Amino acid sequence: MSHLKERTEKNCLNCGTQVAGRYCQNCGQENVEVKERIWHLLMHFIEDLTHFDGKLWKTLKLLLFKPASLTRYYMDGKRATYLHPIRMYLFVSAVFFLVIFTGGPSSPAEIKKEVNGKVAANVPRLKLDSAIKEADAFQFQFGKDTFNYKSVDAYNIAQKKLPLAKRDGWFEAKLAKQQIYLNQKYKGDKFEVGKAIIEQFQHYFSRILYISLPIFAFFVWILYRRNKAHFFVDHLIFSIHIYCAFFIILFVVKIVDDAYEYFMHKPFTFLDASIGFVLLFYLYKSLRNHFHQSRKKTFVKFLILNTLTLLLMGVLMSAFLLLSLFNI
Repeated sequence: MSHLKERTEKNCLNCGTQVAGRYCQNCGQENVEVKERIWHLLMHFIEDLTHFDGKLWKTLKLLLFKPASLTRYYMDGKRATYLHPIRMYLFVSAVFFLVIFTGGPSSPAEIKKEVNGKVAANVPRLKLDSAIKEADAFQFQFGKDTFNYKSVDAYNIAQKKLPLAKRDGWFEAKLAKQQIYLNQKYKGDKFEVGKAIIEQFQHYFSRILYISLPIFAFFVWILYRRNKAHFFVDHLIFSIHIYCAFFIILFVVKIVDDAYEYFMHKPFTFLDASIGFVLLFYLYKSLRNHFHQSRKKTFVKFLILNTLTLLLMGVLMSAFLLLSLFNI
């Protein structure tokens, strides 16, 4: 409760309802004087912040160390003590993407120097290896022989001279014209083309996860559809908690890995190698704890769920990489 003076008038300033006490029984707003001092404003901010933090830490503790317990509590109606799933997902994913996609060299020219070995002694090995992989990964060519064309008009003229059976199809033509455009924009520098695609793809990566979330929940619903106690929205809440846990684990690993590399000047190999097993084990335990099926059934459905998810992520990433290609 705030320490502001209660209004003598009993009409709620928010909804107009006649207030019976200090708080409006219709909308919940406190019926106090609207003129606040700086101290009151500051105290209100601190109270809200500590209240949120209290919920946050309780939620994170339960989410990370007792897989699926948070989902069960939510379904049982115990919701006031913990963060709402949607609110938590937005908060956690925002922090995750902010941290994951920050840092690194500030321009393609700097990465080129690393790849060529000109400044290799001045950067961590992990970043150098990553830059080399990025450079090698995008040595591709669009279309068939579009390097021979200086402009889209030249390509169109050449295509019209060919018989219909030998002309590029709609998709091949789109790729060919995009290659010509990119060669003109980046002056034939394939490395900068690849760098631009990666940067654009990073902007789309959060959308991939947003799209995959309800589809992942649908996969869970398919696998456990015989369980009449769980509706699709329950599977969606379960999936949100899984995604949030993965984001938090990867966030912690990123922080620890960067700190280790900064002080030890080498990557934390064991941590990087074990993170996949940690995530898979967490998913298995969540399925086991939430649906209470035998280890054998849980493991089989765990394998099916992971296979479907890998296929889904492959399709989505391919689609958004292609979208990135046409939006740089």
